[in-house]
Amino acid sequence: MTAAHGSIPGRILLVSAPWPLFNRPSLPLGALKGYLQKEWPSLAVEASHLYLQIAHRLGFDRYHRISQRVWRAEAVYAALLYSEQAHQAERLYAGTIKKGGDAPTDFSRLVGEVETATDEWFDRVDWPDLDLVGFSVSFCQVTASLYLISKIKTAYPALPVVVGGSSFSGQRSADILRIFPQIDYLIAGEGELALTRLVGRLLDPSRPEARRELPADLIFTAASETCQRPFLQLRRLDTLPAPDYDDYFSMLAGFAPRDRFFPTLPIESSRGCWWRRKDSSGRFGGCAFCNLNLQWQGYRTKTADQVVHEVDHLVRKHQVLSLAFADNALPEKQVGAIFDGIRRQDRNLSIFAEIRATTPLSLIQKMRQAGVDTVQVGIEALSSRLLGKMNKGVRAIDNLCLMKHCEAAGIINASNLILHFPSSDADDIVQTLHCLAFARWYRPLKTVSFWLGLDSPAFRFPEQFQIHSTFNHPRLKKLFPAPIARQLRFMIQGYRGDRRRQLQLWRRVEKAVDRWRRDYALVQRQTNGRPALSYRDGGHFLIIDQHRPKEPVAKHRLVGTSAQIYRFCHVPRTLEQISGRFASHSTAQIRSFLESMEDKQLAFAEDGSYLSLAVPHAERSRR
Repeated sequence: MTAAHGSIPGRILLVSAPWPLFNRPSLPLGALKGYLQKEWPSLAVEASHLYLQIAHRLGFDRYHRISQRVWRAEAVYAALLYSEQAHQAERLYAGTIKKGGDAPTDFSRLVGEVETATDEWFDRVDWPDLDLVGFSVSFCQVTASLYLISKIKTAYPALPVVVGGSSFSGQRSADILRIFPQIDYLIAGEGELALTRLVGRLLDPSRPEARRELPADLIFTAASETCQRPFLQLRRLDTLPAPDYDDYFSMLAGFAPRDRFFPTLPIESSRGCWWRRKDSSGRFGGCAFCNLNLQWQGYRTKTADQVVHEVDHLVRKHQVLSLAFADNALPEKQVGAIFDGIRRQDRNLSIFAEIRATTPLSLIQKMRQAGVDTVQVGIEALSSRLLGKMNKGVRAIDNLCLMKHCEAAGIINASNLILHFPSSDADDIVQTLHCLAFARWYRPLKTVSFWLGLDSPAFRFPEQFQIHSTFNHPRLKKLFPAPIARQLRFMIQGYRGDRRRQLQLWRRVEKAVDRWRRDYALVQRQTNGRPALSYRDGGHFLIIDQHRPKEPVAKHRLVGTSAQIYRFCHVPRTLEQISGRFASHSTAQIRSFLESMEDKQLAFAEDGSYLSLAVPHAERSRR
C-alpha cells in the first residue's frame, strides 16, 4: 500500500496551550485529529489539551478569571518566555485587575505554579518518539505556545514544529517564522489539508527526500516567507469526520472525582461567514470590525443530516448534554433542519449558538425546542446610524425585536454592545440612549470597548473610520522585547484617531447601561424571573403588565382593533403595512394609537416602522 492510501507510520502530537475555556475540548485539535486519522489510519495522533491540565492545577475558578482577559492571560507565559523582563509582564497583568480584584493578584506565585505544571506535562511526553509537534494558536495562546516551542526546541532541536490557527492567519503571518526561528512550518489558513500533506511529505518512508520538497503554495516554511498563496482548504465540509475529543475526556477522567465536571462539546456546522454584503462605500464586505474569518475563504456548510448525526454521535459517546456551536454564522438554509433533527433526538440538551439579529421568531422557537438556552446575537449597537457604519445590515428596531424574541422564549441573550467605535458621533449616542430607554424590558447587553482587529475592514480602510494610523499595540512591549514587539503582527492592533473623544461621548451610554443592569435585576426579583413587560391574551382584548423597579405594576388594556394592531406589530411593521391591514381605520388614527404606545414605552418606532415590545405571556410559559 502506498503512502497516498494511508500507510504513513509515525507519531505526532497536537497541542492546545492555555488559555481557552477549560470546560470545552479544543475543536481545532478534535477536527485535525479526526481528519488525520481518517487520511492516515496507521498514524498515531495524540491531542494534548494542556490548558485543561493547567486549569486543574490552578483551580478552575482561578483559571477562568485569568483567561477572561487577553492581556492578562498572555502576561503569565510572557514572564516565563522572557524572564529578564518578567516585571513588565507583571505590570501588564496587574493593570487588568479592577479595584477589589477579579483575578489572582500574586503574580509571581501564579507564574511559579504555571511553570511547575507545564514542566510536569513536558516531562511526561515521550519527545524522542515523536515525528512532529503541532500547535493550534488562537487568542490568549500566543506566549504560552511560543514558550512551549522554545522549551521543546532547546531539548530536542531536530523535532519539527508546525503552528497554525487564527492568531497566524492574517497578512504577514509568515513573519512569525523569521521572528521565531524555532518554528519550522506555518499553516496560514485551514489546517486539515495542509497538515495532512505536511505529514505525508515528512513521514513518507518511500520518499526520504520529500521533506526537502515542501512547496510554498501548500505551507509556509522557514525557507519560503511569501504570503501570496491560494487558500488550501476543503471544498466541501461533508468530507470531515466528527471531531475526536477522546484525549480531552481521558485527561478529565484522570482527575480526582471531586475535580471532574460535565464539559460542553463544541459543534461545527459551517466555516466562515455568509454575511458579506458590501458597505455603502463598496470597499469591503461583512462587518467593519470583524477579523474572525481570516483563516477561511468563502462560506461552507455541512449538511443538516451530517450535523445532526455528529450531535447524536458525540452525545452518545461522551454522555454529556451541553453543546456549543462554534459557527460565526449558522447556515441560513440548513439551520431549521438542523434544530428539527436535534429536537427529534428527544434529549434535554443545553445549547449555545451565535446568531444574527435577522433570525426569525419561527427559527428562535425551533432552536428553543431543540435545547438552545443561550445565544450571542450580533447586536453590537442600538443606533441605526452606527449599525450602518459597522455594516451590520440591520436597524436598531431589528435588534430590539430579536432581544424581545429571546426574552419571550426564555433564551439567555449574552450579546455585546460595542462602545467607543471610531467615527461614532453625537447623533449615534443620542440614538443609542433613546433605544436604551426601550430596551430596558430585556436582558442587558454586555458592554465591550472597541478594539482594532488586524486585517479587519476598519484596519484596512482606517480613514473611513477616522483612524489616522495603525501600529502594533503598545502593550506588546510588556510581553515581548522591543525588537520583537515591533515586528510581530498581533491580532489586537493599536491605532490613533478620535479615541479621547470617543471615551467622552460614550460615558452617558455606560451610565445608562449600568442603570439598565440594576433595574433589570430588581425587576427580575419582583417578577420571580418573569419578563418585565408581558401581555395576556383575552381574544378580543389584551392586558399588558408593565413592571418598573420599586413601583407597582402598571396594567394596560387594549381592546378590539388596538389589540389586533399590537399583535400584528410583534415584528417591525411599516405604517403602510399596518394601514393596509386595518383599512377600517384612518392612517391618522393608527398613527395616533401607535404614538400613544410609544409614549408609554410599550412600542418602539423607527423611521415609520413600529414594534410592539411586550412579550406574549403564553409563549414564555412553554419553556
